[in-house]
Amino acid sequence: MVLYHRLTHEQSATGGCMLRQIKILLRGLLMLLVIAGMLLFYARYIEPNRLRVEEVAVSSPHVSEAADGLRIMVFADTHFGPYYTTEDFSKVLSAVEKAKPDVLIFLGDLIDHYSRYSESGDARWISEVLSQMEAPYGKFAVYGNHDYGGGAETKYPTVMTDGGFQILANEITVLSDLGLSIIGIDDVLIGYGDPETAAEAQDDTFNIVLTHAPDIADRVITYPVDLVLAGHTHGRQVDLRFFDDLVLPPYGKKYISGLYFLPGERGPQLYVTSGLGTTKLPLRFLSVPEVTLITLSSS
Repeated sequence: MVLYHRLTHEQSATGGCMLRQIKILLRGLLMLLVIAGMLLFYARYIEPNRLRVEEVAVSSPHVSEAADGLRIMVFADTHFGPYYTTEDFSKVLSAVEKAKPDVLIFLGDLIDHYSRYSESGDARWISEVLSQMEAPYGKFAVYGNHDYGGGAETKYPTVMTDGGFQILANEITVLSDLGLSIIGIDDVLIGYGDPETAAEAQDDTFNIVLTHAPDIADRVITYPVDLVLAGHTHGRQVDLRFFDDLVLPPYGKKYISGLYFLPGERGPQLYVTSGLGTTKLPLRFLSVPEVTLITLSSS
């Protein structure tokens, strides 16, 4: 009888211990689900609606006296569509108005999918907001891969030109008063990009290369290039770094985001902006939408 009571007590204690462990496990799982839900909410509704102005100083002995202190504002990858609208872009307009840049540059991927895009019927709203951006020395743009796909190839030039931007597709423009050359490389994924256009870089100017895809920087710096500006990667968009092979696009797997110092006799630098919008998934995590304000210095 004593043995029976002892066994019953031990079984009861064991059962109670297991029940407590199950409750702890369930609480842990519930907490993980709550945290995951909060992170997902942040990645979907909060971070994509933020905007930071990333300020970068670029120094080079090739910057002329006239261009010393020149302010260049760069933006990219708006991916206008259901998850990024002209209303969202108003924050960028405010940032530009506040910064008062001398030059404005757009690095491609304007509309996420042109054939599916509908915002009051057409893309003229985009031209209207782009036209509100001012820069006394000019507004320049290049093609991204989304500016070719989805039927956008023939529409993109009209939208950008109506917005006051000059498209550089394997072309160079020289701002003689500033001793500055801007070379635009066309999209290299599905466009007609030719990195050898950088051969037109001049020895007596500060040479900036605009490209949607950052990884072609290694090809253009064989020429007298001082600064390469690129987008395309969205800074991974969801910056977990464990899935780079799946997340990062072609020509965007080596240079991901931020400022890079590259080899070359002129000490070239590359800046990759994290961009503004999203594609595939309307999520951003640890990759806040950004515009970049670059100030040139001759020191």
